[in-house]
Amino acid sequence: PVFDGVDVRVGRGERICLVGRNGSGKSTLMKALAHLIELDAGELYVHPGIDVSYLEQEPALDPDGTVLGYVEEEAPSRHEAEAMIDRFELDPGVRLGSLSGGEGRRVALARAFAGAPEILLLDEPTNHLDLATIERLERMISGYAGGVLMVSHDRAFLANVSDRTLWLDRGRVRAVDRGFAGFDDWSEEVLDAEEKALARLDQKLL
Repeated sequence: PVFDGVDVRVGRGERICLVGRNGSGKSTLMKALAHLIELDAGELYVHPGIDVSYLEQEPALDPDGTVLGYVEEEAPSRHEAEAMIDRFELDPGVRLGSLSGGEGRRVALARAFAGAPEILLLDEPTNHLDLATIERLERMISGYAGGVLMVSHDRAFLANVSDRTLWLDRGRVRAVDRGFAGFDDWSEEVLDAEEKALARLDQKLL
């Protein structure tokens, strides 16, 4: 199993980073939370009326579609779609197939934010983005009223925006009410405690 016995909760106003080694199952867990993968066991519960928006690591963009058409699919109105497109400094009439990697990421972010969902799941949101756009995204997340769960290799970004950390490690999720800025110290404490527990167990077996 990729993970087992996992307990993950995302509430309003939380800024949670999900961290772990490459291949540990972070994107799989995000897709499960977004209802894109069925769980083999357990329960996934979303309060009635709660909207969940998921930014995939590699969103599929129809090359013949337009920026406005793509964002408008998730927005309550054209006006709100246009406002979010403007916020990410995009041209609404441009065809998706002509966008650069950074522009495509901004379009996907505009779509994710457009409906002001209660829960945002963001998988590698800073990919291909320049520093100015990352700083704008940090401000948007910091001021966001809903809950945000993020996966990113950008350590500075996670340190700047997260206030809670989930660590997916060897199929388990450990949680701490600290942002990523305190992850290294916390993970060392956890691993040190594990090592001491194993040493005590070895002594009992001897």
